[in-house]
Amino acid sequence: MKTTTIKKWFKRISLSVVILAGITYFYIDYQLSQMYGGYTQVVNAEQFQMPQANLAFINATVLAEDGLRMLTEQTVVIDEGMIIAVGNDVQIPTNAKIIDAQGKYLIPGLIDSHVHLVESPNDLLLYVANGITQVREMMGNELHLKWREEIKNGRIGPKLFVATAKLETSSTLAGWFNHWTRKDININTTAKAQKILQDSKEQGFDAVKLGSLFAIKHYREVSESSKNVDIPIIGHITLEGRLSDLFKGNQKEVAHIEELTKLLDLEFGGYSSKNADEFLAFVQQRSDEVASQLVKHNIAVISTLHLMETFVRQKHELDTILAEIQLPYANPGITEGTPLTSRGLGWIGKVNRYRLHDDYPKNRLEGNKIYWNTYVKAQKIMLKKMLQHNAIILVGTDANAPVMVPGFSLHEEFITLSQSGMQNAQILQSSTAIPAQWMQQKSGIIKQGYRADLVLLNKNPLINIENTKSINTVILNGKVLNRQKLDTMLAAVKNANDESRNVDISNL
Repeated sequence: MKTTTIKKWFKRISLSVVILAGITYFYIDYQLSQMYGGYTQVVNAEQFQMPQANLAFINATVLAEDGLRMLTEQTVVIDEGMIIAVGNDVQIPTNAKIIDAQGKYLIPGLIDSHVHLVESPNDLLLYVANGITQVREMMGNELHLKWREEIKNGRIGPKLFVATAKLETSSTLAGWFNHWTRKDININTTAKAQKILQDSKEQGFDAVKLGSLFAIKHYREVSESSKNVDIPIIGHITLEGRLSDLFKGNQKEVAHIEELTKLLDLEFGGYSSKNADEFLAFVQQRSDEVASQLVKHNIAVISTLHLMETFVRQKHELDTILAEIQLPYANPGITEGTPLTSRGLGWIGKVNRYRLHDDYPKNRLEGNKIYWNTYVKAQKIMLKKMLQHNAIILVGTDANAPVMVPGFSLHEEFITLSQSGMQNAQILQSSTAIPAQWMQQKSGIIKQGYRADLVLLNKNPLINIENTKSINTVILNGKVLNRQKLDTMLAAVKNANDESRNVDISNL
């Protein structure tokens, strides 16, 4: 009798544990999806659907193919989503809808080379409304591949280049947890390292992304394997390696200028607020060689410099910067985070991943500012050297990282790059023609035979890069979206966000 009772209680306890574990799992999973923006009200994108049109822009001032100058009194003819003629003496087809662009400036559609859509489909509309006709998703999954195909089939949104989630190395259990919570792909055996490229290509990904915590052994294995598989490896540089590993390997793109200076910091032995000037002198000394090696090995680097500039401000004046950005358009699930996922993707208050803890010692505040300002200065040194050597620079923002509002953040990145020594023409090239060519696509240039992804501006961006904000019309694969339509898109996203908020942002 006693044994039977014990067995019954054991079964009950076991069942209770299983039920509790299941409830806990689904609760955490719900919280994670909330943090990634998965439960924010979704805007019906069908309302913005437009047919392709045969178009002729007349009297336009057009960005030249070389990206260095504007050509006046140009006619641009578009048919079935392609540019079929450009010039000042072009015959206009009788069936073309004529748009007089007198006093306006036509540039290629913009490209943000580093974004994170996570589970936020409304972001697709934010990009289009900001003149961005293609984005490169750098933490991709099957959902993004699905969106990519839907956009190819007519859904309103920027064209998607989708890289995998980051390859990292950890134990099997930690790898499962990190994949669940952070979407990382755990590569902890040679067999996995040799298989991941082919698997990713077969799944339809455009690139494989490497992480900072990727074991150097597997980094080298993947780098070697990539020579035989037609899919690029891009992303971070493993912190177990050195810059020499990058230059010896087959990685053709680095996800941030930051990655280069992190490795220089390791070479230096680790800087602090006390030896910040010495570190900057070291970066100045080494950056010339690093930039020349990037050119020699044809390695592109994504900027994400504006995000880096915000680090110190998010630590010391978070409320001020939150009031400056276009916060109403950012997905509230992402910005608010959750109590369980605090300091994940969160932006606001205590969930902000970059903020200082409330008990941070006051006598260390100034040193913290020096440290993070030095962090940015080092990257600006590297940027200038890359420009001097004509290294390949792709403009990207790390959108949806705090406080990078999708779409809007690209224009802020332009301003930061301009203030850091990049010419306006270089900025435009690095966000149009250069990334398009890097992806081997016929876009990014206003030229016969190229895709009709264009932006009509009210002001000249070669004179002032902030003029990229003066968007009059977006032409997306030959579909015309005027200012009224773009404003309606923005209002729809804001309204959906407002309906989904748990935190009042009116006082921020």
